[in-house]
Amino acid sequence: MGEIFTSLQGEGPLLGRRQVFVRLSGCSLGCSYCDTRAYLRRTEKCRLETAPGSRTFVDLRNPLSVDMATECVKLHASPEVHSVSVTGGEPLEQPGFTEGLAAELKGLGMRVYLETNGFSLDLFSRISKHIDIAAIDVKMPGTVRCSRDLCDRLVENELACLERSSELGIYTIAKVVVQQETEEHDLERICCEMPSVDAIVIQPVSGQIMSELKLLALHSIAARHIGAERAMVIPQMHRALGMM
Repeated sequence: MGEIFTSLQGEGPLLGRRQVFVRLSGCSLGCSYCDTRAYLRRTEKCRLETAPGSRTFVDLRNPLSVDMATECVKLHASPEVHSVSVTGGEPLEQPGFTEGLAAELKGLGMRVYLETNGFSLDLFSRISKHIDIAAIDVKMPGTVRCSRDLCDRLVENELACLERSSELGIYTIAKVVVQQETEEHDLERICCEMPSVDAIVIQPVSGQIMSELKLLALHSIAARHIGAERAMVIPQMHRALGMM
């Protein structure tokens, strides 16, 4: 476990909703645009924000049990909270803990928002019955350091997770991080294979300047395949506002 805190969702169609964030530590992908590099490896301690928005933290020794993590989330629960974001790192790399926590939170009447790279359909399927919202990152070529075969397999799993999520009635968000050098034909290929989802978010890499013409072209591709109502370009607003 990496940290537990309250903030506003800074990405995608739930932008601005208040959430309790449960950030797990540990991710084996190491994407070029990763903005949580401190949590690529497992951490010895978990930071717990002592009060919502206080930015005062205490350290808890890992590993946290599901019961302990649930109690920490309950400290941040309030009527203003839209949902609990289980993020990372990568939650699917700790499937037992993630499934147990999601089940506990659902049992308390909380909505669970899973943010994942979707590297395993089997692990996603195991957790999916406890999920209300799934944001699944679809990796563009060149963003993950792996062979072409492994990258292709990764995208296959991500698309399969999107399909399973949509079939189960989970509010399903496909997130595609793009750069100025992103090739339009690569997005076209992914969109051609993408199942019907509730939203596809074209997310420019933070800190890069992308031309409006490029973003419009990428948006047009997504809109043609999924519909103009569900295709959107949204940057990381929490970075722009200096939020966690």
